[in-house]
Amino acid sequence: MPNNTVLTAGCLVALLPALASAAGLPPRAQHALARGDVRAEERLGAIYDQGRGVAPDPVAAATLYRDAARRGSGAAQLNLATLYLKGRGVQADPVAAYAWADAAAANGESGGQRIIDALAKSMPRAQLERAQSLAQRYVELYVSTSITG
Repeated sequence: MPNNTVLTAGCLVALLPALASAAGLPPRAQHALARGDVRAEERLGAIYDQGRGVAPDPVAAATLYRDAARRGSGAAQLNLATLYLKGRGVQADPVAAYAWADAAAANGESGGQRIIDALAKSMPRAQLERAQSLAQRYVELYVSTSITG
């Protein structure tokens, strides 16, 4: 997929079996992904993010990470925060990076706190307040969610 492709959640769900097969995942992993396994989404996101066995596709990685992050995956939240921080696969957005990093930190991912600390030092006060407000919402929405699959 080209890097400028925008995938909707529905489109991605329809493509998951083909993506899993193209990424060379074993049938068991393909089955896990097809049934909505959060860990499978994390792993496939990492495959596309890092270009392991496939051409790197940060847009697909961001979509996969976002789906898993919204279902409570701290690892996916941290990876998504990093993509927002670097502007890979998504438009660079320090507010979104802060919010996802805060959710990741609340889920036990220590790298989330490092991102929060770095951003808090560099953000203007009004932007930091927006980031903290969004982070509070993300923690409410995406931290108490138990991971299924």
